[in-house]
Amino acid sequence: MIEEDIAFVVISALTVGAAIVALESKQTVYGAIALGFSLLGIAGLFIVLDATFVAMFQIIVYVGAVSVLIVFTVMVVGEGKSFNASPNIVGRAVGIITALAVALTLILSFGASSTANASAQASSPSFDEIGRILTSQYAPVLEILALILSASLVGALTLAKVEKQGS
Repeated sequence: MIEEDIAFVVISALTVGAAIVALESKQTVYGAIALGFSLLGIAGLFIVLDATFVAMFQIIVYVGAVSVLIVFTVMVVGEGKSFNASPNIVGRAVGIITALAVALTLILSFGASSTANASAQASSPSFDEIGRILTSQYAPVLEILALILSASLVGALTLAKVEKQGS
């Protein structure tokens, strides 16, 4: 049990560290790569929690597809076209206060909900059952998600091409 706790703390620290690097990075490509490592850390947390299917889904969809899509789009659009906001102390303070308020709300709502006292299910579904449900019941949702991601990439490439022609 203590090994799982140590692994959880180490992976959590690395995940949060990568997320901070992703947010604070001055270069967009490095921020996108750090985001990929942060998402990979979340998959590690799922593995520690014995949710291997969710971890593999996290790696395939978020690390494998979304992070690569972001890096590809940033590299195609170019580094100079990215949004650069000047650091603002008031904005950071508002962000920190908002984050603390959201965290406090989540903690209080979880404590007041009935899920805090719920027991675990006797059996969890197998990989076959989850795969069958994903390919039958949730197939349209996954296809729509793929179309939305593809449309966002096409839109970003179109905007980059229009800006290059306009310059």
